[in-house]
Amino acid sequence: MRLGFLTALFCAAQLIPAASISYTSSSAFLAAASAPAYDFRNLTNGQNISSGSTVEGLTYSAFVLTLGATQLDITNLYNSFSGLSLGANHLTQGSNQTFFYGGEGATVSFGIPITAFGIFFNVNPNSGTFGFSTSAGSASTGSASYDTSTFVFAGLTSTTPFSSITFSSTGGSAVYNVPEFLIGYTSGPEPATFGITLAGALMLAALARVRRN
Repeated sequence: MRLGFLTALFCAAQLIPAASISYTSSSAFLAAASAPAYDFRNLTNGQNISSGSTVEGLTYSAFVLTLGATQLDITNLYNSFSGLSLGANHLTQGSNQTFFYGGEGATVSFGIPITAFGIFFNVNPNSGTFGFSTSAGSASTGSASYDTSTFVFAGLTSTTPFSSITFSSTGGSAVYNVPEFLIGYTSGPEPATFGITLAGALMLAALARVRRN
């Protein structure tokens, strides 16, 4: 009986799965994660970012762009938190074409593993779906209502670390620019770690009881 109890506790500790949680509310995401904001205030309006470039510790690659665009662009033309935001350089299509068209996006790598990521998209209302994917899961948001100002939000927390994300949009009218990233870690003990710790404590208590008997 005692052996069976200890075996069950050990198995419970091993079967706790890794998990990811997605968010469309930035306040709910920040309540679950310690994720400082990364905006583009230290960059320059009109600054170009080519694929493979590392800018302030973030590496931008795997661009999916159309209409002859080959690089990303820092712009002050649209709503943002800091006055600058990230778009795609479509200036050859006409003036002020520094935003991502529907279906466009890019991969951002962080250099070190993280467990929490959030992104704001500056969008038109009811214009499509916006989000990102990681090796640990994905998150997306619609555009029926705004999270902040003219921004919608998608966020993810995970018990499995990841080192990059790929953001994009779906829908023919889903043009956007990116005013801010939130990059960090889940707050407090990770769920899987907490579960294993709890099961281990129960196992030690059971062993102590066996010895007393």
